[in-house]
Amino acid sequence: MKQITKIRKAVCTMANELRKTGYSLSQAFRKAWKRVKMSMTVRAAGTTFENRQQCLEFLKQFQSKDLSVTLEREADNRYDSSAIKIVAHIRPLSKKTVIGYVPKGLSKELAKVIDTGIQIKATLIQIIGGYSYKETLGALINIVV
Repeated sequence: MKQITKIRKAVCTMANELRKTGYSLSQAFRKAWKRVKMSMTVRAAGTTFENRQQCLEFLKQFQSKDLSVTLEREADNRYDSSAIKIVAHIRPLSKKTVIGYVPKGLSKELAKVIDTGIQIKATLIQIIGGYSYKETLGALINIVV
């Protein structure tokens, strides 16, 4: 019963954020329920900043069972107050590193959900790119509310 209440709260929070972007109330609720029922696959944003390319290159050597991903709010981010960073945890080394951020459009909705105390699960699907000397690396993340 408690899980149902959390899911409904997450849907209402996401629908309110979608409503602010111009969706009608019914459209906002339909889209929010769709996002909650299904998982979302997103490409991490901000993977070319700081040392994230080196981190992603390093992470490529590990198997997926050795890596886990968490989403952490970064309310004090000076560029985006609804920023959610994607943190990769390397189990064999007991280390973690920021590999990017949830894209801005989705982070506005998810930030409100996280702020209400609802846990959001994320998994690293794969590290992509890096096929030639100029191409940058990225990360595909699966998000489930």
